[in-house]
Amino acid sequence: MLVAAQQTLDVASQSRILVGVMTGIGFIGGGSIIKEAATVHGTATAASLWNMGAIGAAVAYGNYGLAVLLSILNYLTLFVMSLIETKFKRDGDA
Repeated sequence: MLVAAQQTLDVASQSRILVGVMTGIGFIGGGSIIKEAATVHGTATAASLWNMGAIGAAVAYGNYGLAVLLSILNYLTLFVMSLIETKFKRDGDA
């Protein structure tokens, strides 16, 4: 993304590069999703990987406010969801 941002490319070319990068990151994230019997693991990891790609693109284009916002949202989402997961696991064991 830094190379695309620093080149004198038109907007269409830069957007194609961004789409390619994000598609590749989505493919890698999809590989982290594992299905076991009736459960699925790794969706939070996949979403966080994609979010990291979006943060990287925001930084490459100098949009640091968006990068910080995405970082905070990702952290809060993972934190809150881990609390909810812990509560449901405790309730399910009782």
